Amino acid sequence: MQFSEVLKARVSTRDFTDRPVPAEAIGTIAEAALYAPVGMHRYDTLHLSVITDRDVLERIRRCAAAAAGDEKADPLHGAPALIVVSSSQEGTIAGLNVSCLVENMLLAATDAGLANLYVRGAIDAAAKDAALVKTMKVPEGFTPVASVAIGYAASPEAPRETPKNNATKIDFVQ
Repeated sequence: MQFSEVLKARVSTRDFTDRPVPAEAIGTIAEAALYAPVGMHRYDTLHLSVITDRDVLERIRRCAAAAAGDEKADPLHGAPALIVVSSSQEGTIAGLNVSCLVENMLLAATDAGLANLYVRGAIDAAAKDAALVKTMKVPEGFTPVASVAIGYAASPEAPRETPKNNATKIDFVQ
């Protein structure tokens, strides 16, 4: 797919099938994160946890549901794979660096024909459960910040003809 086609085809999926994602595809998507820009080249401040274990995904869902006060909530929307990005940094720089990795993975998943979703709130809730963080193989001194849910869409969407964002203005200073 051409890059402009990938941009138009990338949509947030909120209804995944339970069909497993091939390990090779997940590896390609995770590798895309390694090409993302990171402030001051501090690559050692970031960590990826690839989660396909249904029990661990359910524990993450339950943490998020409890935080939201809705036991039936599923912020992962049934995705069979989740790549969690953790950082040893704090504050704005951690979020910015993590977001760069996440965006690369969202685009790589789209290019691979896989549905995807940027998931942050559920990860924030899961990060408060020390036992779960350990189960996710997050290294000591790192905190889960955001993630990418990956799978197959129950109802695939066609690429957009126009941007969803029609509110952000563009000014040219020449």
